[in-house]
Amino acid sequence: MKKLKNLWKNNKILMILGAILLVCLIAIIVVVLTYFVGTKKSVYGNRFDNMKTKITEKEQNAYIKSLEDNSSVSKVRFRVNHKTLMISVTFKNDIKLDDAKKIIDTSLEKLSDPVKETYDINFTINIGDTVLMGARNASGNGLFWNNNTPVESK
Repeated sequence: MKKLKNLWKNNKILMILGAILLVCLIAIIVVVLTYFVGTKKSVYGNRFDNMKTKITEKEQNAYIKSLEDNSSVSKVRFRVNHKTLMISVTFKNDIKLDDAKKIIDTSLEKLSDPVKETYDINFTINIGDTVLMGARNASGNGLFWNNNTPVESK
């Protein structure tokens, strides 16, 4: 007991600094394990775990079939990216851009209202060398197309 008192008396500052260092080291290890070595399976975390409505494979196939039944459509690609539906439609070269927009606009009726209220929808129209992109926000009402002004070369 006397040796312990002498050790404390002679090395009081070193022991306090050692204890502070030990507490800081434990805190750093806890922070590193919690924030940097987490066990998340998705890069998006759990943001999409509570989505009330998820689009089914059956609904995707019905939408693709409804577009492909149109004689002007040659190919449809449908991809779900978490909360965004990415739909790419390739039309035959003999269709006008405005007619293609109308086909896409009417095709939205094939999707159920809960799906349209949950997912953002991005469209890509391909007609030959022309590419037009459009989007519909889940909280919005309309389908908006990008500015398709032709670029004039000098």
